[in-house]
Amino acid sequence: MILQTKAQSLYVLATHNAAYSDLVNPISINNGEAWNGIPYGPFEVPFSFKIANQPITNFGFENDYFVFFTAMEINASQYILSAPGIYVLDKNYETGISESPLSYKVDGIVGNRILKIEIKNAGSETELLVNQTNNLFLNVQIWIYEGTDVIEYHYGNSNITQTDIEDFKEEEDPLLVAIGEPSFTYSGFVSGNPVSPTFNEINNGNINEIDLTEYALNSYPASGTVYRFTPSTTVANDKFDKTRFSVYPNPVTEVLNISLEKMDVMAYIITDMTGKTLQKGIFKALENTIEVGNLSSGMYCIRIGDTTQKFIKK
Repeated sequence: MILQTKAQSLYVLATHNAAYSDLVNPISINNGEAWNGIPYGPFEVPFSFKIANQPITNFGFENDYFVFFTAMEINASQYILSAPGIYVLDKNYETGISESPLSYKVDGIVGNRILKIEIKNAGSETELLVNQTNNLFLNVQIWIYEGTDVIEYHYGNSNITQTDIEDFKEEEDPLLVAIGEPSFTYSGFVSGNPVSPTFNEINNGNINEIDLTEYALNSYPASGTVYRFTPSTTVANDKFDKTRFSVYPNPVTEVLNISLEKMDVMAYIITDMTGKTLQKGIFKALENTIEVGNLSSGMYCIRIGDTTQKFIKK
């Protein structure tokens, strides 16, 4: 095995748990067509975003993963976000009517939006080809965050067992959860124990000279697992050294979800636009909910530590 010299890291990986929910009223990508190797897109990324320090303009779905483009040109760079980890296909592709919808939606307000992309109820291509069965399924979402260039992989229900993982290895289909560039200028792999994985980055390396099983997960992530990739330049930059959290849905009707990056600050305050305190409390976890149904329609601020974000109450 030849391992290329690793340059400075581009991302920092953090792992946490959050309740998984299917996207509600998303925009369809495959429009009911059963898929297996069918390319879809391109679709416009609705805000400025970078992968591996490169600006991204569009995304699509190809084969088993979502691909992001630096420009819609023939020679544009592409970045693969491989969240499923295995070769996937529509569980009903032989009939032509999809049982595994591909979709996306945008949540939040300008400046604080999240593009969420979903693969729902996908099957395993390896299982079908090797065992001629079609029993396995998985659910996964990719979230990309406006303003921070953060990428998250969210895992839902699946029935992939340890025995299945061993079968995938034998068929040269290791469980690869990754961010990659097809010319291998950059690749980052989540590997080892899915509860406390390591993150291996290869810059200017040759993937063909590397045993990819060394960079795979050894079991499938449990439902609720979230892998968060934060650009290292963001982590190292003092101007971002603040309390970081996500607020959704925005606008909100009844329940506001708060996702903390870390548990360094636990108190929150909700104020109106005049600064009057309306609600306050203490968080006890990274993922939290706040009842805001009693607030009148309008714009409000939530402050956690030294960071304030706005949200709209319908």
